Amino acid sequence: MTGLVRLRGVSVVHNAGTPWAQPALSDLDLDLPQGERLLVVGTNGSGKSTLAWLLAGMIGPTTGTAFLGDAPIVDARSEIGLVVQQTRLQLLRPTVSEELAAFTSDVVHQLEALERMGFSGADLRRRIDDLSVGQQRRIGLAAQLARRPRLLVLDEPMAGLDRPSRVALTEALRDLPATATVVVVTHDLEDSAALGTRVIRLEGGHLAGDGSPS
Repeated sequence: MTGLVRLRGVSVVHNAGTPWAQPALSDLDLDLPQGERLLVVGTNGSGKSTLAWLLAGMIGPTTGTAFLGDAPIVDARSEIGLVVQQTRLQLLRPTVSEELAAFTSDVVHQLEALERMGFSGADLRRRIDDLSVGQQRRIGLAAQLARRPRLLVLDEPMAGLDRPSRVALTEALRDLPATATVVVVTHDLEDSAALGTRVIRLEGGHLAGDGSPS
């Protein structure tokens, strides 16, 4: 077996076994080596959000196998970071310091994560509600990075951000260690092309393309 992430024959059916069963992914094979920067694109209903939840370990395949290293992805959620589009809903503590402390008690790791996202130690005292949407998105990323996940999954990270916030987020993600494995799910390749070195396109739950963002 090769790759940090390995999907083999993965299908996901929502509400399987009921009259409301709805196929979301069909017979998907995918390998992600360590350090991969993958963009996942597709229209609404293509299966890209389902793939994001699968890669984050929030759901398992209906059929097929999905592994992170030597473990099923659903058993490795502690090694995976996920930042959703509505990041504010993920930030459950009142201050930046409390949010980061919920993921690691190592202050050095907290400060390193903050700096990677363009903040400083002084920002630890800031209240989450006083941050802009773009700043909240970067704090959400910092919180995930502070625990040093093997895989980081970002669902529509550019959505709702103004241009300066998009530039800041792009620069922060570019500054991640080369060993970081990052999956970015997006509907807009133009806005997110700079975040990835590889792009796959989903159509109707199937892999319809795999290549370079350019």
